[in-house]
Amino acid sequence: MGHYPEPQLHRWVLARLGAASDELAGLLGARGRDRIPHEFLADPARIDAHALCLELDELSAVRSLRLPDSFLDEVGGDRAPERLPEVLHEIERLDRLRELRLPPDVFADVPLETVDCWRHRALNGLPTESTNARLSLLAALCWHRQGELTRELLGVLLTLIDELRSRAGARLRAAGAPPDGRWRRWSPPEEHADALLRRSAEPDRGRAARAALHITYTSDHRQLLSALLHVLDFRSSDRRRWPLLAALGELVDGPTRVWGEGRYLPSGLDVPVRGVVPAGWLEGVVDRNGRVDRTGYELCVLLALREALRDGAVTVPGSAEPRAGIGDAIGECIAWPPDAATLSTSGSAPPHG
Repeated sequence: MGHYPEPQLHRWVLARLGAASDELAGLLGARGRDRIPHEFLADPARIDAHALCLELDELSAVRSLRLPDSFLDEVGGDRAPERLPEVLHEIERLDRLRELRLPPDVFADVPLETVDCWRHRALNGLPTESTNARLSLLAALCWHRQGELTRELLGVLLTLIDELRSRAGARLRAAGAPPDGRWRRWSPPEEHADALLRRSAEPDRGRAARAALHITYTSDHRQLLSALLHVLDFRSSDRRRWPLLAALGELVDGPTRVWGEGRYLPSGLDVPVRGVVPAGWLEGVVDRNGRVDRTGYELCVLLALREALRDGAVTVPGSAEPRAGIGDAIGECIAWPPDAATLSTSGSAPPHG
């Protein structure tokens, strides 16, 4: 297997595992018979993100009518949500795998064919393997599963964002606001958003635009997208993406939320608008008094994230296919704020306040 004896490869992997080896040993020891937990064995579910979005629409409609969540179950089994429980289960699985803290370069010295072979051997059982081999095989399986789940959930996230963008554009057109299908940076000449909007002679159009964004991006969408963002890491080496990374922290529940919970973001904060809010959506996000609507702004943050991921300005470690390279080495990464000690950011890292 490869150019080195397998025991040597196992020793290299064990050395790279570091503290993660204790986590893996705990998984095996807790079972007593060296059996891998079932949640690590199953292949990732193939989630239909379009159908998932329709389920979220149904849940939002039920809650807007103040009906119990069980209403969809009562009206018929065919209407009961199926994809939402699936994606929540996969989020939980990925979160547990991330807790193992496998180093991204754990298999840097091991041929990919060997890693794949170890993964299959782990699926067939571990009792006959040596101690070092058991840890290497289990690490190979968990590393592979983590990558699969990362790619699957990232795909769900991007599809949901694309669906929301399409719907928001259609509703903005119906509301008489320019949806601005092209994404461009907003750079007015020496004027802030509130100064521009105070000059607008069409306040009704701004209110209609904000209503369209609120209808598109409901609390059900927000909760699921927040869970997806929390379980995925986002990194960038582009300094221009600092504002986006800072704003991204507001979409995740927990210590990263420093801009409050109200309908409008607190005044007096340096909320990133340029490079986040599309030019054509500005009056749907910032009102005539210069207040930034939270719902519309969060949706714009998601759209900006989608564009940055598509352009490669922001990456998700672990989302590349294994054949593209182990560890997703992307060089030095920069996080918000610019003077942060760490050089990477994730959904659970607090932004600069």
